[in-house]
Amino acid sequence: MSKIKEKLKGIPPKSIVMLETPLEEDQMRLVADFLKFRRSDKGIFVSSNRPTNDLVEKLLTYNFDLREALEADRIFVIDLMSRSVGASEVKGSIYVSSPSELSATQMAIEKAFERIDSEAGKTWLLLDSISTLLVYNSPGALLQFLHFLIGRLRVLQFNGLIFTVGDSVEEEVLSTIRQFCDMVIKL
Repeated sequence: MSKIKEKLKGIPPKSIVMLETPLEEDQMRLVADFLKFRRSDKGIFVSSNRPTNDLVEKLLTYNFDLREALEADRIFVIDLMSRSVGASEVKGSIYVSSPSELSATQMAIEKAFERIDSEAGKTWLLLDSISTLLVYNSPGALLQFLHFLIGRLRVLQFNGLIFTVGDSVEEEVLSTIRQFCDMVIKL
């Protein structure tokens, strides 16, 4: 059983979880394990680390077919990287010009909320990296964005999983984000 599946198995529906991982952890393996664990549920993947076309290729190496999930409208990717690095676009993704565009990111997430056929407690949102978003945004702006986003997830009765690399974020910022969440899992 994968680390992430083991940790997430007993979490109640409609929970917001922050997953703190060490720097040496294989982040893509964790993402793939999460996507496989939630395979039968629909979700939104906010990617600030990789363009969607790269995600599709990388996740295939971990035996998860993201392209098929995108085409079946089971997963919507909010891609914060492709446009800024000139990557090609993939059907089923919603593109934001840069990870620094938090307002545009929230609008893209709202568009995905409208498109997804959600079911209370079974639909999820995965945010792949607080650390990356802090490279492009001030801590205050990011905290405001996360506070609003988590509030929306609660209203819509989504599950939320927020990834962060533990040592790459100031403790003050992490402790504030932990307060927004229902649970923190440290790997």
